[in-house]
Amino acid sequence: MFVLGIKGGAMEKVHVVQWSDIQYGEPGSDPNDHFFRYRVLAEGDSWFSLRGIPSSNLLFQMKLPRTTIVVNMGSPGATISKMAEIAADNELGKAMSSLHGYKWHAILLSGGGNDLIDDADLIIRKPSRYTDPADCCDEDELMKTLDRVEAGYRTIVELRDQAGSSCKGKPILTHTYDYVTPRNSPSRFLFMPLKGPWLYTALKNAGIQTKYWNDVSDYLLFSLAERIESLATGPDKLPDFHVVNTINTLVPAELGATHDSNDWIDEIHPNPDGYKKIASKLAKKLAKVLP
Repeated sequence: MFVLGIKGGAMEKVHVVQWSDIQYGEPGSDPNDHFFRYRVLAEGDSWFSLRGIPSSNLLFQMKLPRTTIVVNMGSPGATISKMAEIAADNELGKAMSSLHGYKWHAILLSGGGNDLIDDADLIIRKPSRYTDPADCCDEDELMKTLDRVEAGYRTIVELRDQAGSSCKGKPILTHTYDYVTPRNSPSRFLFMPLKGPWLYTALKNAGIQTKYWNDVSDYLLFSLAERIESLATGPDKLPDFHVVNTINTLVPAELGATHDSNDWIDEIHPNPDGYKKIASKLAKKLAKVLP
């Protein structure tokens, strides 16, 4: 169902569809429908995906003052480095091309979190002695991961601005995730565990004492946030690239909780209330960069 967001400046939820819905001609999925004031392309991980586990996501919670269609290409487990690696030859490349895509007003990205947790077993190590969270990390491995994250974002920006693009120079908006609590809380479907836990497993395998888990996790997520933010503010910042700092937005889950806790449904995914908080910040910035 379409939701108007024009009269009286009311904030209404965006209309979210899958890229595949467009390909199959599903009703209400045409980005060129004049009903919509804005067309936004979204690519990312499970924080964006529509048909993954868990079923809630950030996009569902976004509200804007004008009618907006968000065409989503996100998928659970996606890494920003892999998105960039295959972008030119897959559906993302098509969606951003003048030949097969649409004239997007903006692009939303969610990436870097999976790159980090996928490499957690390589990064986290048992220290000879503990004085700082960095003692529990292989800094060379961490830098390799962050370098791949940065390279992934840079590649997607290059794709946006290449010849034949349908969205050259249009704003790209991403976020920095938030601090997670390492805990034995995997993603579930019908109460059955499917994937994870992630940092919990890496920390446990490395023999890190439980009392240091949050500090080590916070160090890793802060390092990721710093690197992503540098792409918008650093000396080699990307053009028309915006980062919403979402660190310290959510109430952390309780250490030891195995199910929904505070703003988190599992170890690395917010619950609907948590996504609502993140979405509010993202939508506020998106409204400012849209023409």
